[in-house]
Amino acid sequence: MRGLILLLGIIILGINNLLAQPSVRINIVLNHVQNLTINPDQQVVNLNYNTLDDYRTGVEVTKNAHLSVFSTTPYEVKVKLANNEFVKLGSEDEDRVSMPDIQVSPVSTTQNSDVEFSTSILTTEGRKIISSSVPTTSAVYNIQYKGPKGENIIRFAERNKTIVFYNDVLYSIETK
Repeated sequence: MRGLILLLGIIILGINNLLAQPSVRINIVLNHVQNLTINPDQQVVNLNYNTLDDYRTGVEVTKNAHLSVFSTTPYEVKVKLANNEFVKLGSEDEDRVSMPDIQVSPVSTTQNSDVEFSTSILTTEGRKIISSSVPTTSAVYNIQYKGPKGENIIRFAERNKTIVFYNDVLYSIETK
């Protein structure tokens, strides 16, 4: 009888051991990630004034797929100038001038009611141009740059010369 009880115990323990399976817990760890990328083929934006009409009405340049955004949370994209003044390219004493207003406007590439757009004048203070109430894995935005017009820009032109003034435009992404 003891042998039978022992045999039954061994069988029950053996079955339990066969049914018991080792386990591993899997954790999914979600960290906050934001990335803003400027199209590497569009690192320079030229506002070229070539004609009478360019000086009268200003110059617009739209860069398609200029900004790409990845964000795990709602976000805002801001834009600003790196410096208060533009530097005259090639001048020996680095002439600096306060340039008239240059506008930056995002242009929608898709219909999305969760994203708001604003036109901004470039200054050294970051100004919101895109605001999204939802996260994104692949938002792409066109950006339009509009230069000044009329007397505001013509006063910088020089006789028989091509003049270039430059500054850096800085974009940032922030959690909304």
